[in-house]
Amino acid sequence: MKNIRVTKPSPEVMAKVIRAREAIASQQHRVIKCPYCKHNAIVVFQDTRGHVQTKCKHCGSEVVFDVLNMRRPRR
Repeated sequence: MKNIRVTKPSPEVMAKVIRAREAIASQQHRVIKCPYCKHNAIVVFQDTRGHVQTKCKHCGSEVVFDVLNMRRPRR
């Protein structure tokens, strides 16, 4: 088993984390699925822009998403 070292974040980093959570508290979110296995890959919020790279936890594929173009068309 690997020895994972965990440290407590600095107060400056914790302040940034708290501000980020407060900023998204009122925003809607949506889940983008992995194009290979259809497993939930990432959660994005209304203010997410640009490209995001992630590795699917289910199948292990690395995928780059263009968040703006992955929106569902409105009906």
